[in-house]
Amino acid sequence: MTTDRHAQRLATLQALLTERGLDLAVLHYATDLYYYTGSTQPLYLLVPRAGQACLLARKALARIAEEAPALPLHPFAGSKELAAVFAQYPAARVGLTLDTLSAATFQRLRPCFAEAETVDIAADVRALRMVKDEEEIATLARAGNILSGLPALVRAHVTRRVTELELSAALEFFFRTAGHDLLIRSRREGVEMSACGICVAGTRTLAGSKFEGIAGGVGLSPAVPYGATRTVIAPGEPILIDIAFVLEGYHLDQTRMACLGQPSRTVTDAYAAMLDVQEHVFDALRPGTPWEDVYTRAADRAAELGYGDVFMGQGREQVRFVGHGVGLELDEPPVLAPKLRAPLAADMTLAIE
Repeated sequence: MTTDRHAQRLATLQALLTERGLDLAVLHYATDLYYYTGSTQPLYLLVPRAGQACLLARKALARIAEEAPALPLHPFAGSKELAAVFAQYPAARVGLTLDTLSAATFQRLRPCFAEAETVDIAADVRALRMVKDEEEIATLARAGNILSGLPALVRAHVTRRVTELELSAALEFFFRTAGHDLLIRSRREGVEMSACGICVAGTRTLAGSKFEGIAGGVGLSPAVPYGATRTVIAPGEPILIDIAFVLEGYHLDQTRMACLGQPSRTVTDAYAAMLDVQEHVFDALRPGTPWEDVYTRAADRAAELGYGDVFMGQGREQVRFVGHGVGLELDEPPVLAPKLRAPLAADMTLAIE
């Protein structure tokens, strides 16, 4: 990505700081660092309301200079040197992304702007990434082309004695050799994800999870309670493959279903109904449509078809959204959910659940 794009993004962020009456933004999260600089290696990015931004780091200095050559880099070894850099950016109001900043890190940083008011700009920073540029969309399209080979791979591996774990491992091998970045980034506190997602079958898809999704799987142990088990997939069991393919940092979120042999009529009827609901969602995806309206249209259609009580989960596991943005994180705005009236815009990239 060109440094011109990063400069334009930084200018947009500075316009936001001006609008919010902030003097300085301090970014630390890998996604935010990469979006604005092209590198995840710095520890902090300081963005003043006016003037040039700068990077701070303890190590990987040569790598940062190569990946983000347009920004000045300040090495620091301790709190005094860190404070000296902050002193060059006097601020009465400082913006931080408090959704990802630990209390311990906040306490370390706080003396650097002790007299300043701190403001949470996490939602603002994420919103600035909702509309994608041509290069971002092209990267996601390349990821989609790679994933087009998934159905053939599944057909080749779903045999009479395949386990969830064996099928999942085959998918993971395909993903990695196709360029999958392995690390799945999500800002949800307490939710850990790696590999490529979940591959589960039958009622194991219904295992409860604190993950805000329709299925998390059982996993190999309660220590890592997501994804595949060693259970052999039985004939007739519907297989749910909910995966994230990450190409050059950009996430593609996709769900596929399969079955060994013929699924039951109950399953095929439900599947056909959800395809119907999906088409209603697609029809609603237009610039200017409020996010909430897409959810309402989907939920209403599911209820008309007799699936309102199990749409997007059952009982307390039911979730109230039908889609979300994807990009440098698996779960970005916009979120197609109730009470969110912001409008969709052209060049937003969405995963429809």
